[in-house]
Amino acid sequence: MEKLNEKKRKWIINQFRAGRSATQIARIQKICRQMVYKLASKYKKEKAEAYKAKKSGKPKLKINPLFVKKVIDIRNKDDYGSEKIHFVMKQKGFSVSQHIIQRILDENKLTEPCEKRRGQRKYVRYQWPISNYMWHCDWSQYKSEWYCIFIDDRSRKIMASGKFSNANTKNALFVLYQAILQNEACPVIVLSDKGSQFYANKHDKKGKKGISEFEEELKVLSIDFWTSRRNHPQTNGKMEKWFDTMKKRFKKHPKETLQDFVKWYNEGRIHHALDYKTPEEVYRKKL
Repeated sequence: MEKLNEKKRKWIINQFRAGRSATQIARIQKICRQMVYKLASKYKKEKAEAYKAKKSGKPKLKINPLFVKKVIDIRNKDDYGSEKIHFVMKQKGFSVSQHIIQRILDENKLTEPCEKRRGQRKYVRYQWPISNYMWHCDWSQYKSEWYCIFIDDRSRKIMASGKFSNANTKNALFVLYQAILQNEACPVIVLSDKGSQFYANKHDKKGKKGISEFEEELKVLSIDFWTSRRNHPQTNGKMEKWFDTMKKRFKKHPKETLQDFVKWYNEGRIHHALDYKTPEEVYRKKL
């Protein structure tokens, strides 16, 4: 039996009302006669509503408006997707599925189009087992300002951050010392890209690589210096992801300061990669 759309249902009802036999109509539409009588009876009761085809699948569940408000509030406050919101609501005792939460976000236009899938990753994520073993550092520009960040590899905690008009070695070292003093800790390794603020790209006439001011300062502090290889952003991927999160957050919350953002990121934002814990929780646990 073929599925009847609105056009076919209307034709069947009109033909039957015009005096055509149920047998003829059923043969033409490849349906049983009972369906013809059923539609005719439905028309007597519901008139034009009988033309409308019944939607397949289960009807949408009506969602409590208070629950909808809670989901929207979390989305607006923390920029979480359906997966994290589902975890938060589950912790609060709600048993609604992630699908329902995604529906709320979609219906309220709170979702963003997904980037094109890249296929299977060819690398495996790695992290050190303890806090303060490796710190990542990098620069990124947002609008007219430059941001320098040091992030702990294990916990994703932002150890220190700074906003400057110039991205240079002096400012990078300022943020490094700020991180050491604020946290009363010093890493074994610092990892960066081969940007001129960190790495000496020039060689002398004999082909020997020079040593940058940043590298010299790390030697004084007995910190090993590692760099990511060129055209391989995954090595310093935690920084790339952090800056992406920062820029998206600033666009949605333009009144937030860098300090506000760092506090929220370290103490308020749960991470999927950290088993839904905050960086501060993991940092303290892995000291």
